[in-house]
Amino acid sequence: MKTEIESYPSDSKETPVEYVDGEAPSNSSDGSRTIISPSKHRLFRIFIVNKNIGYLNLVSYLIACFGTICLVAYLSIVQPFVLTVLLGISADKGNLTGNLALYDEIIALPATLLWGILSDRIGRRPVYSMGFTCLGAALILYSTVKNVYPQMLLCRLLFSVGSAACTCMMTGTLGDIAGGQHERGRVSAIVGMFAGFGGLVSGMVLIQIPYQLGEKVNNEVEGIQLALTIVGGCAIGLAAIFFFTMPNVNVPDGAIRRYMKRCVGLSRKEDEDPALKPLKIANPFTMLKYGFLAARDPRIALAYISSFVARADTVLFTSYMSLWVIQHYIDLGWCRGTNSCMAAAGDTHMLTGMGQGISLAFAPIFGFASERFKKSTVLSVAGFIGAIGSLPFAFTKMPPADKSNYAFVTMIGIGQIGMIVTGMTLVNGTYMDPKFRGSVAGVFSFCGAISIMIMVKLGGYLFDVWMRGAPFVLMGIAHLVVALVSIYVRIVTPRLERHDAEMFALEAARKKAGLEEEEGEKENTEVWNNAMLSLTPGFHK
Repeated sequence: MKTEIESYPSDSKETPVEYVDGEAPSNSSDGSRTIISPSKHRLFRIFIVNKNIGYLNLVSYLIACFGTICLVAYLSIVQPFVLTVLLGISADKGNLTGNLALYDEIIALPATLLWGILSDRIGRRPVYSMGFTCLGAALILYSTVKNVYPQMLLCRLLFSVGSAACTCMMTGTLGDIAGGQHERGRVSAIVGMFAGFGGLVSGMVLIQIPYQLGEKVNNEVEGIQLALTIVGGCAIGLAAIFFFTMPNVNVPDGAIRRYMKRCVGLSRKEDEDPALKPLKIANPFTMLKYGFLAARDPRIALAYISSFVARADTVLFTSYMSLWVIQHYIDLGWCRGTNSCMAAAGDTHMLTGMGQGISLAFAPIFGFASERFKKSTVLSVAGFIGAIGSLPFAFTKMPPADKSNYAFVTMIGIGQIGMIVTGMTLVNGTYMDPKFRGSVAGVFSFCGAISIMIMVKLGGYLFDVWMRGAPFVLMGIAHLVVALVSIYVRIVTPRLERHDAEMFALEAARKKAGLEEEEGEKENTEVWNNAMLSLTPGFHK
């Protein structure tokens, strides 16, 4: 029995229909009523989540989202300092940054797809835990590097494997957690807030740790090494906690052990559990194929494009903002040779902190807007705002601490969080088959990896040969493309929603017919058994 929990203005007197996955394919802005099915419940009186999700699961997932973005942003911010201070490199840093990002994404491309497929078979929890382990190990090893090639490159590749797992699972787990169609914007908003908070902490707190430790040990190099080791150790500690606390829905107990036994050929047919049948719905290639073919729906395609821009935004903004500030002080002669880059660290943490802080504040706004308005409309607004911030900032001649730069990074932060929140809501809509949620999340992250490979490499090259603001020109153009594609998707959305309603109604009718047929068969069997008992007295004895 469904319990009505919240109503929106509506003239309709019809009883809500139970659709596939318990959700109606319409937005709350069209006057529909929000209901809770038996498979869902509320947490914190705000979020409607699946019945298997508890408070600890939700909190653990939000901490994982915070940690994922915090660690990814931290490496992007601290890497220029590793190049400048630890390795003493003073030239060609833009090209080196682009090359490292390129090799990073060459590994991330297949890794995101494989992690997504694996998560559909063994669950999100172990994949998330393995991802944090790789992130922590890579940061610890970063503190020991003596050269760019091969040591720094190998550490970056290990970090890439971990970040691919974590970013892919951040998207896939959201679909496992979110319950109601109308409330998915709320869950995406809180995820965006924690992700933005992670970037904020990385840009304003973690960036200061190396120099605070350096003052205590009277050695700037040792300060950076200690900071990397401490942050990496914390990541490995989180991995151990997440292995026991993260959501692990739709995966039978012992699935990992049985899946590994099947992989090495140790399982027997008589050991197979019928509960494992959902794990065998498709082979990995079929699951991967579904992830790509899902883009035939313009809404999924738009989500993939938003991932392309959002991931590039995150890396370009953190990597090249830090490099842009450092280069400014190198030009002034304040950050060269034995001179400290403390001034550069201060301005970097102010600019990145401003952008991430504003994005944190706007996450719930975009979450609310994605519930009340068409998601493509919200995404187009985020695209235009990001372009308005990126393009003028790219050509600014003002010093880093100028107030105009704070205004520009504010707009960049708003556009970035809009892409993240609305994109995750789009890719977890009810028009996607839940069985392949991890595969779609893998392709979603795959698009982000492609963007980083292209945009960061091109941005680093243009940084060296053209101007320091070149990466932000690329960001502005990408935002404009998303805005234009979003307008097209908004035009075709009514037709897509009508098609969704027809498909949901057809599926509901099929399920109802199947239940009636099953009940009829049971009734016929019972009548036959009773007749046989009446004809053969004492048979049941």
